[in-house]
Amino acid sequence: MPPQTQRRRRRDSDDEEEVEPRRRHSRRQDSEDEDDEELDEDGDVDMASASDEVGLVKKLVRYALACEYARIPIRRDGIRDKVLGNNPRAFKKVFDGAQLNLRQVFGMEMAELPVKEKRTLREKQKQSATQRQAAAQGTASSKTYILVSTLPSAYKTASIITPSRVPSSSEEAEYTGFYTFVIALIALNGGELSNVKFFDYLGRMNADRNLPFDKTENVLVKLVRQGYLEKAVEKTEGDEDTITWHVGTRGKVEVPPESVAAFVKEVWKTDIPRDLNKRINKSLGLQGGAALPEDQEGENGAEGE
Repeated sequence: MPPQTQRRRRRDSDDEEEVEPRRRHSRRQDSEDEDDEELDEDGDVDMASASDEVGLVKKLVRYALACEYARIPIRRDGIRDKVLGNNPRAFKKVFDGAQLNLRQVFGMEMAELPVKEKRTLREKQKQSATQRQAAAQGTASSKTYILVSTLPSAYKTASIITPSRVPSSSEEAEYTGFYTFVIALIALNGGELSNVKFFDYLGRMNADRNLPFDKTENVLVKLVRQGYLEKAVEKTEGDEDTITWHVGTRGKVEVPPESVAAFVKEVWKTDIPRDLNKRINKSLGLQGGAALPEDQEGENGAEGE
């Protein structure tokens, strides 16, 4: 056989060997893409039996309750790792089943937390173009949840929803009252307070004396850790760090504008001016459908000064 023919056949054989792995890789990639598409569309998965799904739903409910008890967010990664295990593609079915169980049995549901805002220059620089676009369009997902009540407003009273008895009812009530006050304070100041102004307000309310269960600094650290507050530190060369305080992601969900307005009216108590909601809307920067109704009169119909 001529040498040229032998070389040609060897090259053809080598080409076939190179093409085959590429085909296998392409088929594998197509299969993975199809799996991802199926998961995104409906989350269908073949589990051993219906009892397996029921077991996973109960497991997720327990996990959600445990997270809320500790006031830590329910993370999607945590659900996959600690609940789903070998059934990661069952997420949607199990999540929907747990939501139904939580609503029917506990009067609660998992609500997604808003995405944490980038406060400092360094955080904004690290943010990718895709993340910035998603944040601007409001399509970004935090993939974290907390439990919120689904009870009708008529049942959301102190006599029905009492403070937790752990560590004690009185301590829990004081803690809830403090973070509600602080969140309302920040929200009514445009959503941001400088460190100096923040501690000036705390000093005027005698926080050190009115928080008998712990030091103010320790309580603030706890509020930041649990997501009620955000402490943004902007480092600058040669100067002191610039510190600002903001409402955290959990704080925005647990103490929405309606709760801030109710808190203000409770503090005001009597002679509430007719235009109080209008004032609150202006302070909170609420417009359009997000604004509180302005046609409600105060308790005594008094005009504001």
